[in-house]
Amino acid sequence: MAKLSSTLCFFLLLVCVLGTNGIRDTASYVIVPNDQCLTALGVCSSKLCDEQCCEKNCFDNFKSKNPSGGCETIPGSALRICNCHHDCDN
Repeated sequence: MAKLSSTLCFFLLLVCVLGTNGIRDTASYVIVPNDQCLTALGVCSSKLCDEQCCEKNCFDNFKSKNPSGGCETIPGSALRICNCHHDCDN
C-alpha cells in the first residue's frame, strides 16, 4: 500500500476545511460564482467511489442546495477527489 506524504495530507485537510465554508477573499465575500461552495467528499477511484458514486453522494448530501458533483484531478497529481459544488449557507 502506498504511503501518503505529509504534504498531500495537509493539502487534503485544507481542501476539506475550505470546502465546507466556501472559498472566500479577505473581505469574506464568496468568490465562487453564484454563491457556490465546494465540498470534497473523498477520493475517487474505481475501487472506492467512481464518477456515478461521486455524483450520487453529492446529490444525497446537498439535495436542496442545487448540487453538482464529479471527480476532479488535483493539479500536479494523479489523485482524483470527489468534489461537490452546491449553494452555500448564508
